[in-house]
Amino acid sequence: MKTAAEPFEVVTYGEPLVSIFAQPGLSLREDALLSKGWGGDTLDTSVALRKLGHSVAFLTRTSTDAFGDSLVDLLSSSGVGAVFVQRDSQRPTGLCFVAYEGSQHRFYYYRRDSAACFVDGRSIDWDLLGRAKVLHLSGISQGISPEALALSFRLMGFARERGINVSYDINYRPALWCRELSRAIVLHTIEQYVDILQMTDEELTLLGWAPESFLDNLVRVPSIVALKRGARGCSLIQGDQRVDVDPFTVDVADTVGAGDAFAAGLIAGVLKGLDLASLGRMANAVAALTCRGRGPLEGQPTHGEVEALVLGKDDGEQR
Repeated sequence: MKTAAEPFEVVTYGEPLVSIFAQPGLSLREDALLSKGWGGDTLDTSVALRKLGHSVAFLTRTSTDAFGDSLVDLLSSSGVGAVFVQRDSQRPTGLCFVAYEGSQHRFYYYRRDSAACFVDGRSIDWDLLGRAKVLHLSGISQGISPEALALSFRLMGFARERGINVSYDINYRPALWCRELSRAIVLHTIEQYVDILQMTDEELTLLGWAPESFLDNLVRVPSIVALKRGARGCSLIQGDQRVDVDPFTVDVADTVGAGDAFAAGLIAGVLKGLDLASLGRMANAVAALTCRGRGPLEGQPTHGEVEALVLGKDDGEQR
């Protein structure tokens, strides 16, 4: 575990979720054995980055009950720094129930007024944060509350002042906020702050933008843009250069958390200074390997496993 005096390469900001999983194939209407795990997009990305060998700290707020203690235990066991984790005795940690119904997932969220909605900027070690190389957050980080949105802008403004790369996953969730508000905030965020952008065609369509012309209409285009296309791989854009990168074939157990793992692979590749094509292969590999396990954390790979897949040294092969 990093101490407060040591800088982290990446600081992620967002919401942890206690995840309660139903048995595969069963809906939550049925009496079924349930199991507890963890989720939340930026938490998933934090753990994935640590497994890839990078130092990372998670900025959030959680309860002082057993669930909050469990989050701190998870961070400790994963090697993710908890120096930015605040504790709240008045508010709960967010909760999500997950049901696997055939090939589809159903998510039921109980996150309103959770502790993560109210991270206190006065309690952040801004000097330590200022020594990071990347700040990562998402549309979910912003959408959970007005207070979280305000802090996101403060964090990103601070990062820009300090020369810290801002990584942003749109991760649009219609249930969190109306489309019109989200459109305005996402557009402002991208044009004013973001260096590394991740998005999907589906998200752009839901927000009312045409995927094929979205970047043409931006006042400022981020340094790296990643279009996540799931089973079709990804496309990466940097200036006038664009590369389309094929996916990897793995035995898929679950796709939950694949997009968050992609973000980790992309950030890791940027930290390593990879060229655009190699960057896409790394992000695709991290996402694909994560799909081997149930839930977002179980299948997340090590750097060695990613290298083996990219180099064709295991059972997976690039298509």
